[in-house]
Amino acid sequence: MIKINFAIVGENLIDLFKIDDSFEPHVGGSPLNIAVGIARLGEKVSYITKFSYDFFGEMLKGTLRKENVDISLSVTDDDLHTTLAFAFVDERKVPKFAIWNRSTADSALSYEDLSKIRIDEFDAFHFGSILFATPAADHILKFMEDVKKIGKYIFFDPNYRPHIAKDENKYKADLIKGWKMADLVKCSMEDAKSIFGLDDFKNIVGVVKSIGKTVITDGENGAYVISKDVDHIPAISVDVVDTTGCGDAFMAGLIHEFAGNNFDEKHLISASKFGTITAGMAAQKVGAITSFPKLEEVKEFLKNLKEGSNG
Repeated sequence: MIKINFAIVGENLIDLFKIDDSFEPHVGGSPLNIAVGIARLGEKVSYITKFSYDFFGEMLKGTLRKENVDISLSVTDDDLHTTLAFAFVDERKVPKFAIWNRSTADSALSYEDLSKIRIDEFDAFHFGSILFATPAADHILKFMEDVKKIGKYIFFDPNYRPHIAKDENKYKADLIKGWKMADLVKCSMEDAKSIFGLDDFKNIVGVVKSIGKTVITDGENGAYVISKDVDHIPAISVDVVDTTGCGDAFMAGLIHEFAGNNFDEKHLISASKFGTITAGMAAQKVGAITSFPKLEEVKEFLKNLKEGSNG
């Protein structure tokens, strides 16, 4: 496996999880989670965003430094606050969110901030996600066009959250622009249905095939690799404790394994299988970042899985 230097561009926020009658703060944001997930798998990662000056901003920075994610290319805004996402877990243990993202630091990320990045210093870029419901969307898309022109590999995870954008149609249109721009997209089944306004998986496949290589994740039903053909990857069987962050854990595993094989499409299915492993391991613990496995833990898990199947 080769070592890859990754740049991750996206939001930073605090997930406030409802526990009884109070809320407990946890570092969050899909791209941020993915940056930590990739770092835990032994890769070199730089996280590019705009932080707030406030207490939560310092909490976010501290967590990323602790996880060996480089934040030297990010900027801090002295006037704006951190985005907050209030999380409620439903009876199916699926998190639901109410997001406060108006006039926050990460939503003010600009092309001027991003244009200072030396694109040639990185091997691959990942970008997303709910920043596409904010003014930062246009700036990120413009920057990723620069990345594409230079020929760097681009990953995208188009998370969709209803009722967080002033212009819902532009939000969805920008997510589709990002989808078309990326070399490989990972999207949940729920998000794909919402973005395209489709309920039938066959219709989603038809649309996705016209755009580009995509992996659709569907919780306990596993994942679908959509390229020339459609290949189903079953989920691994685990005792599920909490699914928060499982999609991000899948993406981190997918990116790590796929990039480590020189972005060769013949390895896309095996990389997606690796993603089901990291997602399954994350589902066995509470929280997002706290549940992401380290590379040695994945190796031990795979070893035990192999020994169990042989036994």
